[in-house]
Amino acid sequence: MASPQSYMPVLVVDSNGVAAIELRGNLRHSGFEVDVVTSEAAARNAMRTRQYGTVLLATDLNVTDLDSLAGLRRMSPRTWIIVISSKPHQGVHQVAFQYGADSVLIAPFGVDELTFRLSAFAHRSRPP
Repeated sequence: MASPQSYMPVLVVDSNGVAAIELRGNLRHSGFEVDVVTSEAAARNAMRTRQYGTVLLATDLNVTDLDSLAGLRRMSPRTWIIVISSKPHQGVHQVAFQYGADSVLIAPFGVDELTFRLSAFAHRSRPP
């Protein structure tokens, strides 16, 4: 049987790009297929051409980012969205969930924590 990682491509959306490169390396090492983009427009284009199991949106949840999150959710309602933020207060979680996130990770976090979440999402999403 294939591992969850083998059929669950991950899209990382990070305007900074530097953290995304590190995330991509760590996730690929764990067996995930990973694409990286640096804008919402690029994420939309990627999502039109490939079906992703999860989108990782690295953001501090300003107004533009909230619109991006809501837009990505509308575009792909069955894709898991994990918001990665450096803001550790509870309000970040509330706002992220209100705008369509399925999970929130506060940076810094361990790669194991992220891979566990991705594997759990993949397991729940796989066909019977």
